[in-house]
Parts: sequence; structure tokens; C-alpha cells
Amino acid sequence: MLLLLGGCASVSVGNIHPKGTPPKSLPKKIYVREFTAPPDVFHVDRSNEKLREFLKKERHAMAVDLAGQLSKYIAPAEILPEEKPVPKGNYWLLQGVYDRVDQGSRALRIGLGFGAGGTKMETRAVFSNLVTGKPVPFLSLLTTGGSGIAPGAWAAFTPAGAFYIPGAVANAGGASLGGLSVDRNRTAREVVATLSEYCLQQHLIPERRTRRPKRLGALPALQRPDFVIPKTGL
Repeated sequence: MLLLLGGCASVSVGNIHPKGTPPKSLPKKIYVREFTAPPDVFHVDRSNEKLREFLKKERHAMAVDLAGQLSKYIAPAEILPEEKPVPKGNYWLLQGVYDRVDQGSRALRIGLGFGAGGTKMETRAVFSNLVTGKPVPFLSLLTTGGSGIAPGAWAAFTPAGAFYIPGAVANAGGASLGGLSVDRNRTAREVVATLSEYCLQQHLIPERRTRRPKRLGALPALQRPDFVIPKTGL
């Protein structure tokens, strides 16, 4: 029997907290700061200079994913370098921090799967209004999730070798799609979906434009799928 779940990455959101006075309109632009990345929360097979380079690439890749999702569903967005001050006006700012990143084991995901060798990514994010020139938070949330639930090659075992081999190859391929790049992309999607739902609640966007986040402990909301092709690497 062929068991292929396409990498099975799942990211959920929790601790969603609206704060202060809601924005009165969508912003002209949303600025994204690269998330803070404490080295000690990254459990990856790198150290010293290689770890620093990994963190630099990871932070930028997350910011790119977030800016892309925000531009697609909310308002034009761009990355705001750390050395640049925030502007004043009808703008929003997204900041965040990595709380936990676990690289897992691709070999275990491919061979065993069902959680063995799975990845884990947890973040916190805050959206702020820049109308006064000083960031004033209006929405915060956390994300948690990972990949590696797909069955590995062994799950396709059958005494009939002619059926086992293609099944094992397919399962291994599905499990190999899991990884931090998938977690990162889904994290960005859920962060933006949370903002999208907030904007609907504040009557800033119509229902037809709204993305719904996957809340912790709840089934995903029915909505038009946003297909992506996972990247290999991080």
C-alpha cells in the first residue's frame, strides 16, 4: 500500500492577542524586520562561523517569505534593514523572534518517518502601527509546528518486492520534502493568515480576501489552497 503524505508539515498559531487601538485602514506599506535569532535556540548541525552564516540566511529567507505573503494578501510589503529607522505614517511593522528551531534528521524522516527525525520551528510575531513614528503593537501571536509526519520508506513494505520498491521510493520522496524550508514557508503563511483574519474582524478587508489561520488544537479552516513547491536545503 502506498502511503505518501507530501512531507506533512503542519504549523499552527496560538496566543493570538489583539492589543490597543485597532488600525483604521490598511497601511500604505508593511515593513518586515528580520526575526531575532538567538543562536542557542537553533539545534542544527552547524557551529561557529557556519552557524552564523546559517542564521543570517534563515532570517533573511523568513523575511522574504513574510514580505511575499503580506504583499499577496494584505498590502505591499518590504524588508526593513536593522540599521534603518522605522518611518512615520500609515505603515505597519512586523517583528518577531525564533523561540526554537530543530533541524531533525532527514535520514530518519526518509527511512522511518511518522515523526522520527522531524523538524520543529516556533516563533513569536508582533504587528505594530507606525502612525506616530513609534511602533505601537496591535496584534501578537505565536507559531509552532514542524514536518516529518509522513511515512518513511519502511512503511511501504510488502512481501511483493515489485510493489514495495516503488512504494518505498514514493514514501521516501514524500518524507524528504519535510524540512526547515517547509516549516519556514508555512510559518510565514500562518502569520499572515492571522493578520488577514484580524483585518476582516476590523472590517479592513472583505471576506473573499480573507485567509484563515490554523489554530492550535483545531482543524484547518476551509479555504483556497496556497500551493508551494518546497525548496531543498535549509
